[in-house]
Amino acid sequence: MAQAEREQLRVVMFPWLAHGHINPYLELARRLTSASDHGDLDVTVHLVSTPANLAALTDQQTDRIRFVELHLPPLPDLPPALHTTKHLPPRLMPVLKRACDLAAPRFGALLGDLRPDVLLYDFLQPWAPLQAAARGVPAAHLSTCSAAATAFFAHRLGDSGGRPFPCEAMRLGTPEEEAKYTELFVLREEDPNALVSERDRLLLSLARSSGFVAVKTCAEIERPYMDYLSELLGGKEIVPVGPLLVDDSAAGGDGAETDRGVMRWLDGQEPGSVVLASFGSEYFMSEQQIAEMARGLDLSGVPFVWVVRFPKSSAGDEGEDDEYGGAARALPRGFTPARGLVVEGWAPQRRILSHGACGAFLTHCGWSSVMESLAAGVPMVALPLHIDQALGANLAADLGAAARVPQERFGEFRAEDVARVVREVVRGEEGKALTLRRRAAELREVVARNDADGAQVGDLVRRMARLCGKGQRAAAPN
Repeated sequence: MAQAEREQLRVVMFPWLAHGHINPYLELARRLTSASDHGDLDVTVHLVSTPANLAALTDQQTDRIRFVELHLPPLPDLPPALHTTKHLPPRLMPVLKRACDLAAPRFGALLGDLRPDVLLYDFLQPWAPLQAAARGVPAAHLSTCSAAATAFFAHRLGDSGGRPFPCEAMRLGTPEEEAKYTELFVLREEDPNALVSERDRLLLSLARSSGFVAVKTCAEIERPYMDYLSELLGGKEIVPVGPLLVDDSAAGGDGAETDRGVMRWLDGQEPGSVVLASFGSEYFMSEQQIAEMARGLDLSGVPFVWVVRFPKSSAGDEGEDDEYGGAARALPRGFTPARGLVVEGWAPQRRILSHGACGAFLTHCGWSSVMESLAAGVPMVALPLHIDQALGANLAADLGAAARVPQERFGEFRAEDVARVVREVVRGEEGKALTLRRRAAELREVVARNDADGAQVGDLVRRMARLCGKGQRAAAPN
């Protein structure tokens, strides 16, 4: 169809104010706007976030992907530079949520100006679909978490009647233990001044989604959890949009130099001999955790790339010239990474996992990290530390692609256990180690097939078109 005859489908995306949420939304925007099989529809996307988040993404705008600034109201201790989860002290997370909630009228005004056909929104903003509905715009929830974790928390926060989670592999103990876990990691940030209760955010976001809920996942991996989530939502369809793997090979500035240095180091290592240790883009290990991790990596005898993050140092620390940069200065006294490479802040995770020298991934099991490890065919050493990561670790282990580091309490671990499990996964020549590597290789094919499957994106476009009555194929069956 000639370009002039093609109908425009205008989509507004509103992810939570964290780069771990923004990046999958942005990757989906790229796929929505670049795919050529949308029939008579051309898709344009406006991605809404705060200036603090968008400042680092300006070079990723295109003619069809535009960024829109949402200015949050000022609150004590929360200047505009902290209108993002990056470098945000944990005590200010409830304040950031409150500021975002207070921005609901401003977001509604943006929708009025942009006049989109559809809104895709995240789970922490259950008021976003209400703002859209007030302007006649249908809205669908897009989850960047696994279907398993979403179903687990929907089960625990909803009317489960004290029943255990039905998928045994994902259980975290007795129903009482699961309730305690949910209280600790979902409801601990309950703010007496909150406009939206923490208990209600996820449930309302799911309930207010028009027609379906989209999830960053692969049906071949998460079908039982998708089915149960649908059951919890009264039959609402769960639509997988694929793993939405983000290409990290085009990092610029300091990232490019880090990329080159890490790759050069990996090129000098034996195939399958290295463990990548990384625990998420927005989590700071405690001093005790850092000490145990350093000793565990040292005891393992396995070459490693360890990506560490610390709170911002004083201005006087910037630019000091030592072999390992700021990371080495903050590591335990006496720790010398003779067998490994310590990288502070950021490293090209997908490129490291895909390198032939990488034999295992010591990970917190955040959902994006799990998917990236599976995409590379690299077995995981699972060490969850925060929020939904225990569920990601359970899922990875149930898939047969991860070995767990023992933990008596969530977030606590011993160096000796880290060393033992890393050695088993990287150097084991029989039994569980071989099974893990074979299973990781099998799942690599599954994830690669789903990531390359443009039909999932096309299906999402058709569903969005049906919501707003656009496109000649809007009413066509799947």
